[in-house]
Amino acid sequence: MTSAGQRRDLVFLPQILRQRAEAPDDTWSFVFLDSQGHEQCRQTAPDLAAKARAVAAALVRATRPGEPVLLVFQPGAEFFAAFLGCLWSGRLATPINPPRRNRLIERLVAVAADSNARVALTSADLLGSINEWRCSSERLGALDWIPIDELTDDPDLAPAATAADDIAFLQYTSGSTALPKGVRVSHGNLIEDLSRMEAVWALNTRSTLISWLPAFHDLGLIFGLLQPLFSGCASVQMAPNAFLQKPVLWLQAMTRYRGTHSAAPSFAYDLCCRRVAPEDRAGLDLGSMVMTMNAAEPINPVVMEQFIEQFQSFGFRREAFAPAYGLAESTLAVTANPVGVSPVLRHFDVDALAAGRVSIVADGAPASRAMPGSGQPLPDVPVAIVDPDTRQRREPGRVGEIWVGGPTIAHGYWQRPDETEATFGALIEGEAVAGSFLRTGDLGALVDNELFVTGRIKDLIILGGANFYPHDIERTAQNAHEALRRDNGAAFSIASDGAASEREQVILVQELERSHRADAPEPIFHAIVEAVWQNLELALSRIVLVAPGAVLRTSSGKIQRLANRKAYLDGTFAVIAQWEGHSAARPSANAGPVEASALVVWLTGWLAGRLTLPARTIGSDQGFAEMGLDSLGSTELAFALGEKVGAELPETIAFDYPTIARLVAHVAPSQKAGQGVAAIPAAVSSVPSLPGTDLDDLLASIERGDA
Repeated sequence: MTSAGQRRDLVFLPQILRQRAEAPDDTWSFVFLDSQGHEQCRQTAPDLAAKARAVAAALVRATRPGEPVLLVFQPGAEFFAAFLGCLWSGRLATPINPPRRNRLIERLVAVAADSNARVALTSADLLGSINEWRCSSERLGALDWIPIDELTDDPDLAPAATAADDIAFLQYTSGSTALPKGVRVSHGNLIEDLSRMEAVWALNTRSTLISWLPAFHDLGLIFGLLQPLFSGCASVQMAPNAFLQKPVLWLQAMTRYRGTHSAAPSFAYDLCCRRVAPEDRAGLDLGSMVMTMNAAEPINPVVMEQFIEQFQSFGFRREAFAPAYGLAESTLAVTANPVGVSPVLRHFDVDALAAGRVSIVADGAPASRAMPGSGQPLPDVPVAIVDPDTRQRREPGRVGEIWVGGPTIAHGYWQRPDETEATFGALIEGEAVAGSFLRTGDLGALVDNELFVTGRIKDLIILGGANFYPHDIERTAQNAHEALRRDNGAAFSIASDGAASEREQVILVQELERSHRADAPEPIFHAIVEAVWQNLELALSRIVLVAPGAVLRTSSGKIQRLANRKAYLDGTFAVIAQWEGHSAARPSANAGPVEASALVVWLTGWLAGRLTLPARTIGSDQGFAEMGLDSLGSTELAFALGEKVGAELPETIAFDYPTIARLVAHVAPSQKAGQGVAAIPAAVSSVPSLPGTDLDDLLASIERGDA
């Protein structure tokens, strides 16, 4: 393990790649699988080094040292070469997810503007989309877009001279489109974090890491892509959409390549439990797994237990689960559950937690909350529990804000000195000798040196591994209807009931304009739900309309989202009208004797199973967002429907055609208007909802072609 005092001796990733490429006995390899699990490409270190040098040579001609360069790629080997080419040339790699069919383009524009990048690297398969983006945005039109497919290698180009504190890349935190923040991660930060993860999770040249995580996200980039290169172990990758379409591909890759390491958010393990049919599990062998990280969103202990229970007969061991905690501002990992050790689970008294105290109770005790630990701090990574107001260290047994120090802490935000000082330069009151800390904005407690994350001070909402900022939700909702008061709403999340299929619910409390207090609420609800779903790919769970002045603020006028959350839970708001996602399902207003097509029947059954709704309540003109279909569910629907009709459908199709009627009219345009889309047949309306899950056997049978 490299300590902070040895930073001057660190060897950085471009040099590591060159060493591997020049070593005749190096066994590192990179494999990318297609959507069917077949090998799309395979690279060795010499292959990757040649492509990285070609990118570096182009950047030397087109950019200046230390200049940010946007990386806009679909998942695949090209992104890896582009990222390492930036590091090889001494430019700042800036990964960003490409918009899907011109959706969510605002984020790409915002990152391009904030980074002040002049050049964007991409691949030839995106050039058609790029032409559309350039026409729709002056900022994107001004970029010099360079496809890397045909760039020529420069074998004599050596990696740029690099120091530990030189910035390697900008990691833009996912979420807000309006206020993106690029975390400045140095070459030294990377090596320090990679070396610690290698040690705690026992990675070596005999390991094989399997990943489907997106490369523009810190977990997918650093652990999924860079860790295997650093540790010299085989890397097997697939696109996130391949996993979402067929979760079994992930498990089959672990089996075929004798995978030892992997990582995913909690929802992915839930998806495997629900969507890998019994017959698809035949032949799985997960006995080679040393660890699979559970991180990037709140860890659901019910999901962990279900995954263990369902896959232990296929060789999966409890101690292979590795809960962890980290964030982009600390490069990646802060705490980790080491290999060979079962995850820690404790039960906390909920009343004590609400009062900021830790009280461990017995399993099954009344008014208790089961929480998995997120592991112990990595070596030389101090973790402190601090009172966020007084900045004094909390005594043992108390909940406080999680502060983190050590050599993995990034160098602040790109061109944001004030926010950098506030977030990265925190000092514990009375402990100046301890140095500066990173304020994470998360609440937690240390119990026997195990970190338990209990909540968040910051307003960030994390769902499905994606971050959503409340002000984005509020702004989008308020722009949806004239009856809503601007800058007078509060979005926040509340915990679910703990069932494996349940995730956090997003609530919006919103003031009405005085002149609209008597308006019918249904059109307002519909406008809000559709706007948030279409623009942010987020399904709201509940909307509460309140009178002017009801939303709680600080004395300086800032929205107090935590206080509004408490008022909502306590039931102290004077509510004018309230909408709840699942209760909003309603019978079709156009029900009649018209015979519906098989596609309408199928879609109704699929949605009933996915959302645990009685099929009779699903109307063909009802918006998918109103039913409670979230972004992940929309992607699942696109893939399942594509299999049903035998065509490859864009994953955004449920956003572009957001009702059964519009979707059927698009997918089956030969069907006459009004035929099969106005009514739900009686046979389908008798399909019961499926309690306790949102896919279960119905969806599994649909995907097998039985329905």
